[in-house]
Amino acid sequence: MKLAAAFPGQGSQYIGMCRSLMEEFPIVQEVFEEASDVLNLDLQDLLLNGSLEELSLSEVAQPTVVTASYALYRVWEKQIGLVPFGAVGHSLGELSALIAAGALPFSDGVRLARERGRLMHRALQEKKGRAGIVVDIDVDTLTDIIESVRSHDYVTISGYNSPSQFIIAGHQTALLKVEDDVVEAGGEFIPFRMMPMKADAPYHSALMDYLKPEFEACLQYVTFSPTKFDVWSTVTGKIIEPADNLAAILAHQLVTPVYWNQVLEAMHEAGADLFVDIGPNQITRNLIRENTRLPQSLSFDDQADREQLSQLLIHA
Repeated sequence: MKLAAAFPGQGSQYIGMCRSLMEEFPIVQEVFEEASDVLNLDLQDLLLNGSLEELSLSEVAQPTVVTASYALYRVWEKQIGLVPFGAVGHSLGELSALIAAGALPFSDGVRLARERGRLMHRALQEKKGRAGIVVDIDVDTLTDIIESVRSHDYVTISGYNSPSQFIIAGHQTALLKVEDDVVEAGGEFIPFRMMPMKADAPYHSALMDYLKPEFEACLQYVTFSPTKFDVWSTVTGKIIEPADNLAAILAHQLVTPVYWNQVLEAMHEAGADLFVDIGPNQITRNLIRENTRLPQSLSFDDQADREQLSQLLIHA
């Protein structure tokens, strides 16, 4: 069985995440303590006693999701012991995938996640654009709508989550026009401003280009190592090779669509026959399940799924 690890992005955080694992596995406590020292923030207190509003701030949410994902991966190593066939991360999750694969030190990854979160929060505060989810429509129809609107106002597909779910980003006037056309085509548009866990900013689009140099400045102080197993980038759509410039890939991620669904299908074609969501919540697992062309997906943060995974491995 070839297991692929999938790491979630911002929006998967929740109050109380990793609570039971902290009590059961000392390594989880150690991971959170290391992150707390790096961030000068008591993550355990935040997760157990804080508010979802505070946890949803990008500069807090992003390093916290990376920390929880790495903690779950360390439990994976102890409980499952299998080296993944490959790994992929949704947006922010690419940092988690690189940490798990040994390409990025955990402490550096947490710092990068915080700085990335701060920059992305600026785009929200400075109202550079807006975003939303389009569902129940096929990619060709949505692409035609986007191209038509984009001929006179900026809008783009900024994330390919599944065959029928997409993120779009752009100017507010363009999003309103896209919404009308999507509804007329039988789909639905849900603005991020209507979703408490989502940051209503034009992430992964050209409207983020002005922040790219600042993130590049953060990345120049990081030393990357070769990956211990294949990591697929949702920026390039390919396996990250030793000769690739990881800093450039991560910086380009700010302005490039998340080719999530395309990468999942490529991983499946390459041999992956089970995806395991290694991170808080089950959002990533559920996204993978939306694509019926993909194999089974389980969440390592779900007790029932962990038990099912163990049974699958016993009978593999």
